[in-house]
Amino acid sequence: MKDLIDQVRLKFGFRQLRKETNKQMRKNESVSLDNAKNIGILVNIQNQNQLTEAEKIVTSLSGFDKKVRLLGFISDKSLKLKSNIIDLISLDDVEWNLVPKKDKIKTFVNNEFDILLNLCTEICFPLVYITALSKSLFKVGAYDKKNSAFFDFMLATQQHSITGFTTELRYYLDKIK
Repeated sequence: MKDLIDQVRLKFGFRQLRKETNKQMRKNESVSLDNAKNIGILVNIQNQNQLTEAEKIVTSLSGFDKKVRLLGFISDKSLKLKSNIIDLISLDDVEWNLVPKKDKIKTFVNNEFDILLNLCTEICFPLVYITALSKSLFKVGAYDKKNSAFFDFMLATQQHSITGFTTELRYYLDKIK
């Protein structure tokens, strides 16, 4: 029964997302990691290890004179994670149809990142929603046919760890000139 309810929530969430993206106009262009000065990262966090991985990625990118902003989504209400580096949102920050609703989400969406990296290798609708509405120049994520309209570059991967997927993305993004 829970799966059926989740499918209905997701269906209505995608319906709202399509309405909003149809109204949206944005400029896009390919940007290499070398040339990017302002990077946004979205990640689904399910445990403390993933939070630590995400913080390391932010630290490594920030060391190259880049402004990095990370937004993490925690889908498990029982997790009580805190971070000084990452803005965290949870199920309390989404509406019944999984659409994000908080001000920090609107601020993130309106930021014109040179590159927006969605590090979710499995569907996480609140982060797909944020990606789709983002004003970023270059939106990058894991390949999923259903979400291909929302990304500028997608990578099919067998990696499920944040670090592994990021390593693959960096390899390909470094090839962009």
